[in-house]
Amino acid sequence: MRYKFNSPTYTGYTVIDSLVSTCVQTNSAADPSTYEDVGLCDAILWCVINDMDNGTSAQYAAAATILGFIPTILSMVGTSRDDHLKIHKRFPILALLLSCCNPSTMIAGLVWRTGTPPEDVLLKNHVQIDAYRGGKYMALVIHGAVVAAVGLVIRQALLLGMRGVVSFACPTWFDPLIWVLVGPLTHIVDVITSRWCIEGRDRWSWNLSAVKEVKIRWSWVMRLKDILLTILTLADYIYGTVILSAMQLVGPQPALQIAVVFALPAIFARVVSIFLLELGPNDHKSAARKLTDPLRIPLVRRGLNGGDSVEPVVEGGILAT
Repeated sequence: MRYKFNSPTYTGYTVIDSLVSTCVQTNSAADPSTYEDVGLCDAILWCVINDMDNGTSAQYAAAATILGFIPTILSMVGTSRDDHLKIHKRFPILALLLSCCNPSTMIAGLVWRTGTPPEDVLLKNHVQIDAYRGGKYMALVIHGAVVAAVGLVIRQALLLGMRGVVSFACPTWFDPLIWVLVGPLTHIVDVITSRWCIEGRDRWSWNLSAVKEVKIRWSWVMRLKDILLTILTLADYIYGTVILSAMQLVGPQPALQIAVVFALPAIFARVVSIFLLELGPNDHKSAARKLTDPLRIPLVRRGLNGGDSVEPVVEGGILAT
């Protein structure tokens, strides 16, 4: 608990820092061992809150509101579990790192379910970066950048836990870190369960995209896994919202900075997933081919018995009149 009331802090005001020091000196006992007591931590916190003026209290309430919106913001701009699993087929480490960048998985992948079975994610190779010239070097650069983003997220979670004070769990420091680490934990469970449902020894191959044919032996396990992980991710979203909205002694300006620090890695992870999954070179080639193909104009021919038959023009052919 000692680090929570020491400088540097997230209070944002030197007046509040002086007030914190006064409350620590007033409430601390002579015995240093009692400094870690939960009751003492609560006493110091409420001493600071009771001595604040109404204007400062309103600003801290606004800062807590900003922090409470962080999980919602990340769930809107970040990646989904399906994106992580698709990338895992080609780059397992990168997929794990991306799951660390986005503590709250995208809501669109949780609430609005599609008709596509969850096992279909593994049946196709979605990452096509190897088709680019210098694709291996691009992948290496992406891995390094994502490692830096993960370090930023972990560091911010630790700093927020040590400098902020959760109103109902005063001496704890690990609450924001738990919220962040549930993301990679969910991904690990997703990967292990999905690979276990694949037929053959290739299920534990490091590069699943190199496997010629992936067959799922237990589709019902994949669906059950999808339901349970959805519940876990929603619970983590609620947990993060509760913890961050209950954070005390964080000023408005530090709260905005914290929101930006958490949002930037999530946005970057989303950009990486879009680049890997939706901007493959094969997609560009197929799109260009569709634009250059001639129109397939149906040719109607009158039958002898009054019936009509439709004969499409062969691709590449010219319609003669």
